[in-house]
Amino acid sequence: MKAPRLPSPFRNVRHAPRNFTFRSSHVDGRAMRWRDRKEALEAEAGGEAANDAPRKLRFRQSAGPGIDRESRIQAARSARRRAMVRSFAILLVLLYAAWRGLLWVETTDFAKEYLLPPGP
Repeated sequence: MKAPRLPSPFRNVRHAPRNFTFRSSHVDGRAMRWRDRKEALEAEAGGEAANDAPRKLRFRQSAGPGIDRESRIQAARSARRRAMVRSFAILLVLLYAAWRGLLWVETTDFAKEYLLPPGP
């Protein structure tokens, strides 16, 4: 005897899921006028768009084989170097600010509250 089949809460790939699509019977006149106007403007602006001819693809021409690649590699290296220098400068500023903060704490009344007593 086979076990009864229970409905699964997970998606069953053998059956298409039930879905609902609402199709309105109302036609918006503004949307139709807008679409017509847009098509007319596109036909005027791009002469080829009016006769539905496919547009030609334009590819960028490089100066030569390997030249453009080398310049991109060099630009990436210099960008990495600038980022490293920038992060090092930020680290130095933060370390200086922490050091000055420690000096300030030691010279004020906060030293008694925040710093440990000077040994046993």
